[in-house]
Amino acid sequence: MYQGFYNLKENPFRLIPDPAFLCMTRQHQEAMSGLIYSVCTRPGLTVLMGEAGTGKTTLLYSLFDLLEKRQFFTAMCTNPTLTRAEFYDILMIKFGIDCGSSLKSRQLTALEESIRRQRSEGRPTVLIVDEAQRLSPELLEEIRLLLNMETATDKLLQIVMAGQPELGEILRRPELRQLKQRVSCVCKLKPLSTEELKEYLHRRVTRAGLPDQTLFPEDTIEAIHGYTQGIPRLVNSLCDSALQTGFAMQSSKITLSILEEAAKDLDLIRAVERDELLPIKEMARMAAATVSNGATPKPLPVNGAQKNGQNGTNGKPKVRIPMDSYATRQKSVGFFGGLIDRWK
Repeated sequence: MYQGFYNLKENPFRLIPDPAFLCMTRQHQEAMSGLIYSVCTRPGLTVLMGEAGTGKTTLLYSLFDLLEKRQFFTAMCTNPTLTRAEFYDILMIKFGIDCGSSLKSRQLTALEESIRRQRSEGRPTVLIVDEAQRLSPELLEEIRLLLNMETATDKLLQIVMAGQPELGEILRRPELRQLKQRVSCVCKLKPLSTEELKEYLHRRVTRAGLPDQTLFPEDTIEAIHGYTQGIPRLVNSLCDSALQTGFAMQSSKITLSILEEAAKDLDLIRAVERDELLPIKEMARMAAATVSNGATPKPLPVNGAQKNGQNGTNGKPKVRIPMDSYATRQKSVGFFGGLIDRWK
């Protein structure tokens, strides 16, 4: 409805994993490059992890498009809540394999024959599994067994699993140690920083038809980050709602007041407000617990940093010591950037 008012050719903030709207920030470049590198070298199992809404599915669809353009033999499973029989049925359908039997043994034979035939024609086979944190132990074991399809020198099937951080915890279970040993590459997506959010909004808006990103001023972008913590899915929901509100108010730009109204409609709390509420909630919880024990409630101590709104002590901001970052564990971003360009 607001597209005509803002001179947009299409909705820039649809909640669908459209690869055309993928914003390749530095971390997205690293993740995509890691996926491509793993598929090219055929190590077996690659894992993509990130919080809900950080763009894993969009990245997977982009990878899927790239693989199909390169004539890979590909299939994607986006529904993890399947039985073992349904999982193999999906594989037959997605890979386009004609198997008249529902027996697992017949389906596995048909799958391996098809994979070997495709390999002889120079087409590697890749299976992509989304929402992998919801896979049952039975399906995780089937994935492990599928990885056993190999020659003396090479893997026949490459598998990419994507899931939320819980997937890492699941793979650390003792009973899944054999599957974890087959993980040769882990790629990660984190929420967007403020600078990445600016890049993200610019990509979305210009891709939708505006030559410049003028809808969201600087202070509004900072507020968007505060409300969404850089989670792209929340960013899309909030910006879409803000554009609807802006259209209703006939505003050419999304002001802070418009954004706050949209955030209120979506029941989003800004990070600063959330941090202020936490001590209050903790005090209420401790007071309730103390009263229930028959004791007199005592106020929580407040240090100087909290009084001054700072993270450190003695009035000095706390210095963050950076841990070994994901980027340092990857190869040159420039090399990977060139790799992606050659694949397009």
